[in-house]
Amino acid sequence: MAITVAKHIWANSRPGEDLPGLNVCEMHVDKPLKAQNPQVGDGQWLEMRATAEALGDAGVVHCSFSHVSPTGARIDDLAHCLVRLEDEDEWRGEWSMYEHQVIAQVERLQARAQMENSGQIRTIHRQKAYELFKSFVEYDGDYQAMSEIIIDKAALEATALLDILPKSEHELSGPYYLDGSCHLSGFICNATDEDTKRNAYISHGWSAAKISSGFQPGNGKELRSYVRMQPEGKDVLGGTVFVLCGNKIVGSWEGVSFKRIPRRVLNIFLPPPKPTRS
Repeated sequence: MAITVAKHIWANSRPGEDLPGLNVCEMHVDKPLKAQNPQVGDGQWLEMRATAEALGDAGVVHCSFSHVSPTGARIDDLAHCLVRLEDEDEWRGEWSMYEHQVIAQVERLQARAQMENSGQIRTIHRQKAYELFKSFVEYDGDYQAMSEIIIDKAALEATALLDILPKSEHELSGPYYLDGSCHLSGFICNATDEDTKRNAYISHGWSAAKISSGFQPGNGKELRSYVRMQPEGKDVLGGTVFVLCGNKIVGSWEGVSFKRIPRRVLNIFLPPPKPTRS
């Protein structure tokens, strides 16, 4: 949503000029909006407000998200973020400094998956991966982007082959693409916890999401993600997810962090759906 609005603002304020890199950063989700099923009569309404400042080489768009009534009255403030307009060439310069390290780690995981039988490293395919995800969230089929995951549970390290096919040429910043490119971080947190029945890892945001124009699903090149999570204080795991197209980094989700929350606490704020009666 933030990317779509930032693109619209740019196109109307700087018509004909090339779109810069859109860094969706300082994302903080304070309260989720849980979809009701079945929906209430008037539906559920989400309002996004965006304010642009100095749309130049260092422009920024402030975005806020709120749950509102059908008449527009604010009920809850949900989240906020910034979209910084940046130079993609600078991103590529940053990525080039450790691109070879990321690729080497991916190749190392792939080699170990073929050679080792110690049980420390596992290869998990789509169906099993998203069954494990169901311990705290269920993804519809179109969002199940990871077709194969190689995971080293002890090192909190993993790489995933992404199977993302474009529905149309206009959806390159849509949720089917972007959401799936970051799934690996949440998966490794929850898949490595020893007691998933009692705990779940939940993210409240990230520091920077830089998805370049080189992120082109369906272009014939292998698309994959890589992450190594690390402890960041009590019950918190954090890291950076890198997105690769072929042998080039084309995106990064920086400062992604997940906090372990007891399910008894989580169920208060996000109660599981009640079973339907037949």
